[in-house]
Amino acid sequence: MMDVQRPLVVIVRGEDADAMVKAGLRHFGEPSQERVVIKPNLITNYPGPTTPVDMVEAVAKHYLALGREVIVAEGSGWCETWRAFEDLGYTRLAERYGVELVDLNTADYEVVERPDALAVKRLELPSVLRGAYLISLALLKTHSLTGVSLSLKNMLGIAPGEPVEAGKKRRFHRLGIHESIADICAYRKPDLAIIDGRVACIGGELGGRPVPYGLMVFSEDPVAADAVGAHVLGYDPLAIRHLRLAQEMGLGVADLDRIEVVEEEA
Repeated sequence: MMDVQRPLVVIVRGEDADAMVKAGLRHFGEPSQERVVIKPNLITNYPGPTTPVDMVEAVAKHYLALGREVIVAEGSGWCETWRAFEDLGYTRLAERYGVELVDLNTADYEVVERPDALAVKRLELPSVLRGAYLISLALLKTHSLTGVSLSLKNMLGIAPGEPVEAGKKRRFHRLGIHESIADICAYRKPDLAIIDGRVACIGGELGGRPVPYGLMVFSEDPVAADAVGAHVLGYDPLAIRHLRLAQEMGLGVADLDRIEVVEEEA
């Protein structure tokens, strides 16, 4: 379990999603919640910059075996969410395992407010996340504006998008992208962060080139997970503004010297 002062980050090296997920999740306890919501990064409807469906399948199977209800929820930014679900194999996953798919761009929500927020003073928080064990299941990816796009930035997808064809989350860019990431995670921080770095997306958040890293990152501290992911990608985590902001806001640890990292093979 995670030490509050020194969070645990597990790096698992390998190729097989099932084996790697099993190896990573054994370090963390079983959730008390009955409902598990998996939030992949489906920014668009094609492979490369999106979370591979076999990764979500491996995680879903783990929690289904524990008797949990599993929901896969996303609000895509550059296409309609159901198009991403269909084109990337998520509808077949849902049919095979009986998991529910939820489009967070159109789901029911409750309005929450934080007067002390850096930029997002008011947020439409999807009701499906209430009382759930929330997993941010991100891809190891670079980003032209934020340096990295990992488990924290993945949380932008929980906010309902604007009714436009593309750029549905553009309001957060107008408000300040780094501040918005930190704020949204303050409203609803993931309970578990998993970053799929078997093949990273480098050099473009919507295109990029595939670069094999052969690893996954797991942590109950999403800030620490992203700090390690940023380091893997060659970045100083504290030079990534939203990671530094998240640490300053008490959301987790971005300082590598204060993180316990365990590595293993699967």
